[in-house]
Amino acid sequence: MKNILCVRWGDKYNDHVEKLKQQVETRCSLDYKFFCLTDKPKYSYDIQLPTTWDHHFDPVRNGFWAYRKCYMFNEDLFPQLDGDEFVYLDQDILIHNSIDSLFLRDTNNPWIVRGWWNDTENCKKNYGKIKSTPLNSSIIRWNRGQLKPVYDHINDHADYIFFTYSTIDNYFNHFWYNLYDEFEAETSMLDDIKKGESTKKLFRGFEQGIAYSWYKGNIFPEDMDLNKVRTDNMICLFNNSYSINAGKTGDEHMYEIDEVKKLWNI
Repeated sequence: MKNILCVRWGDKYNDHVEKLKQQVETRCSLDYKFFCLTDKPKYSYDIQLPTTWDHHFDPVRNGFWAYRKCYMFNEDLFPQLDGDEFVYLDQDILIHNSIDSLFLRDTNNPWIVRGWWNDTENCKKNYGKIKSTPLNSSIIRWNRGQLKPVYDHINDHADYIFFTYSTIDNYFNHFWYNLYDEFEAETSMLDDIKKGESTKKLFRGFEQGIAYSWYKGNIFPEDMDLNKVRTDNMICLFNNSYSINAGKTGDEHMYEIDEVKKLWNI
C-alpha cells in the first residue's frame, strides 16, 4: 500500500486539505491511502499529530510549525499507515500532471524538492541564510524507515536544532544534503549509518520538471519568470506566499490568483 500524506496545524489552511485530496484523486492512478496528520482531527482521513516537541515552540522565531512534518518520519507513531511507500505533499500546491512517477522511481535514498530556481553559488555563499537553502520540503518521497534517523536526530537534539534552524529546509540542507557534491552518485544512507559514516548524503533532489515555484521561478538562470504557469511541470509550489516577490503585504491564497483560478477546476 502507498500512502500520500499532508500535515495541517491550526486554522491557516482550513479548506486546503480537501482541495489537495481532490487533486490527488485526479492525478494519481495507483492504489493509495490519503491521510492528513493534524492537531484537530475531523475527517475519516485525519490522524492525530503528537505534541512531543510543542514545548520548544518560540513565538518570536515563528518557524517551528514545519518541524511537525518530521513526526511522520517515525511511521511507528501512526498505526494507520499501512505499507512501506510514502509521499508527502504540502497543501499549498497545484498538481498539473500525474504524480504516479513519484512512487515509480529508485528509492535507495529518500527524495526531496531541489529548488532549481536557486543560484547554487549564492546558496554556498549564504549557506546559513534561511532564504538560501537549495532544498524545499513541499514534496518528499521515502520508504518506511529511511527517514527515521532524521526523526531520531531531532528528538535527541531538539533544543539545539529548533534554536539554530528556524526552518526545516535549512536544517535538512545542513545535516542531510551535500550541496557541494550534490550530483555525485548517491549511496545508501542506511549503509553509511551502519558503518558509522557521515549521513550528509541522505536526501536526493528531484530532477527538473517535477516542481517549480510560483514566486521564485523554475530553473536558474534561464527560466526565472515569476507568477507564471508551467503546465509541463508536475507540480507548482506556492511556497513563501508571504513574500516580497509576491508583491503582497500578507498571505495570498493560491486558488484566488487570477492566472491559476481556472486550473483548480480539476
